[in-house]
Amino acid sequence: MDTTTPPPAPTSTGALPAYDDLGGGERTWLLLHAFPLSGRIFERLAPLLAQGARVLVVDLPGLGRSAVPTEEASMDHVAAALLAVLDAAGVERADVLGISTGGYAALRLAGLAPERVGRLVLASTTPWPIEPDVPAERRATAEEVETSRSTTSLLDSVEGGLGPTARREQPGLADLVRGLILGADPDGVAWVARAVAARPDTSAVVAGHPREVVLLFGEEDGETPPERATQMARLRPDHLPTSLHVLPATGHLTVLERPAEVAALLGG
Repeated sequence: MDTTTPPPAPTSTGALPAYDDLGGGERTWLLLHAFPLSGRIFERLAPLLAQGARVLVVDLPGLGRSAVPTEEASMDHVAAALLAVLDAAGVERADVLGISTGGYAALRLAGLAPERVGRLVLASTTPWPIEPDVPAERRATAEEVETSRSTTSLLDSVEGGLGPTARREQPGLADLVRGLILGADPDGVAWVARAVAARPDTSAVVAGHPREVVLLFGEEDGETPPERATQMARLRPDHLPTSLHVLPATGHLTVLERPAEVAALLGG
């Protein structure tokens, strides 16, 4: 039996996630955001990438404008929903950028349907079910927001998400992140938290993705420190294209804090 063959890609039976479709061209980017935010964290990066490519900015299931799934919470369902977006947009293969929880989704998508993923950009994320999203803690998050019917307990994500330089020099970003957290649907947040808690180890996907893997981290990130990128880079064999970038004076939300620098690195 060939153990390198991925299992059949799941099929989504739920509502299509909300997404914005910008730009145009031969290349397509699929942008996947962090928890418990929305695609709005790409509102400065997406127009830059759209100058030379088509850009699909997705609100992950349960977050932003996307409906809360009725299916059991899992990254398999998220991956299936993303495949449905690509199908609806008529995109055979996209370059995928996933940040933080969006990275978990990107890795699951690449593991289940590698032929649909070109360049794989993993920003401020990890393939292992460890910090900052320890499964037991995320299950507790789900229970707390469901019980309280509020997302205020997640406001510490403002400080954890933005580096000290961004909080000092770009104070409006904290307002944006805070507003996205407070505006999130508790049921959707709980669903995603449970999906994150149930996520599998995807280190084999990092190691084996046949196209370029880009590791993008922030120097000031205390949630997924740059050392994590080095660990991930060691998974990649020498013959597969890999690059590692650590942005100075940048925290966890690289794409929000330094959109011009990220676009330049990605060729936007």
